Amino acid sequence: MATISSIGIGSNLDLSSLLDQLKTAEQAPLTAINNQAKSYQTKLSAFSQLQSVLSAYQAAAKKLASADTFGAVKATVGSTDVMSVTTAANAVPGNYSITVNTLATAQSLVSSNVADQKAAIGGGEITFDFGEALATGGAATSTKKVTIPANASLEGVRDAINKAGIGVTASIVNDGSASPYRLVLTSDKSGTQATMRVSSADAALNNVVAFDPAAAPAANKMQQKVPPANATLKINGIDVVSQSNSVVDAAQGVTMNLSKTGTTSLVVTRDNDAIKASVQAFVTAYNNIQSTAKSLTAFDTDAGTSAALTGDGTLRTIQSRLRGMLGGAMDNGNGGTMTLIDVGISFNKDGTMALDDTKLTKALNTDLGGVTAMFSSTSGSGGIGKQVSDYVESLTKTDGALKSAQDGITKTLKDLEDDYDRVEERVNATIDRYKAQFTQLDLIVAQMNRTSSYLTQQFNALTNSSSK
Repeated sequence: MATISSIGIGSNLDLSSLLDQLKTAEQAPLTAINNQAKSYQTKLSAFSQLQSVLSAYQAAAKKLASADTFGAVKATVGSTDVMSVTTAANAVPGNYSITVNTLATAQSLVSSNVADQKAAIGGGEITFDFGEALATGGAATSTKKVTIPANASLEGVRDAINKAGIGVTASIVNDGSASPYRLVLTSDKSGTQATMRVSSADAALNNVVAFDPAAAPAANKMQQKVPPANATLKINGIDVVSQSNSVVDAAQGVTMNLSKTGTTSLVVTRDNDAIKASVQAFVTAYNNIQSTAKSLTAFDTDAGTSAALTGDGTLRTIQSRLRGMLGGAMDNGNGGTMTLIDVGISFNKDGTMALDDTKLTKALNTDLGGVTAMFSSTSGSGGIGKQVSDYVESLTKTDGALKSAQDGITKTLKDLEDDYDRVEERVNATIDRYKAQFTQLDLIVAQMNRTSSYLTQQFNALTNSSSK
């Protein structure tokens, strides 16, 4: 049987256009499913956007849920060349006069001269004893051993010590003399507790590294160039000793990093600016939720179009719950109550919050304990910070409102995807059937046209023959 390469060629009918029109009509349900899926995808993206601003609000609430936030302090040092300071969450206000008498130093030992740093010396073990009592012939508090390869050079000894990581750094110094190379051993820690004693059972190694702080200098093979020493200082007339130049908690919650000897003042005051910044962050994060919700539920009356979550019950419920937990009175930790208005936080007509800095400053200065309790109380259901944080967290749990809404949309999208596949399969089958029918029609009409043409030719031939 003859075949048709393109539908409509044989019959001279516009079957191809007709097939395209039928295909468009059959695919209408697919377009509808696609539009539905796009709508749900937009809604899912909107919920993700909402979750993002809620997470930011939760982070701000968690900050206020910690009482440490309201204990924030700042430190001012009179002479920054004498020391610098850092403060921890448990630091408390105070005034201090500090005199740094001595700085802590790390012990440093230097060997005698060696002509060739690459020449073999020996091998075996080097023993490092550590402890404050070693200086007076007492016992070590810890011991470390380093294995030196056979026939190791001065460089090999250095490398083996550094590789062992025992708290001692080895280096080689060239002093420019005829036998210029000298091994230097320096404790990684300062202070007398890091005093070290060095020895080896290998005579050649011992001849290079032997040192006993309790022995006479002539008996040692290494010289102590820098003795271990503690930092000593007076804080408000009280003697303080530190193994390092970072003096921790001599003043509660304060780390003093000593730089040189001298006298300076240290004033630790409450950092109201840091506290206010945390409260402002809470207000800003709440307002971001409101502005995001407004955008996601907007309705354009001129265009007659709505946003992704217009009329959505989940979002309305979340907004209502958040607003509700901010309007009530909270325990002030002293038998009374306090509200957000008392600390300068009020609500605007559009649902956003506003912060009065003057009123907040007054509350911090006159009733810091009350403000702290209102936001971070650990009694009952907790302060505002904890309540907000717990509620936002509950939204994203397995049965949480936000998680349930997102899961529902995700399931709907999966169902639509399955529907699309089923409808597409049906449409393709229908179009294939139409195409087969049109192809058959094309062949039949083409054959009929050829038959008609043949008969016409025969009739014309007979007519011409009869007329002669």
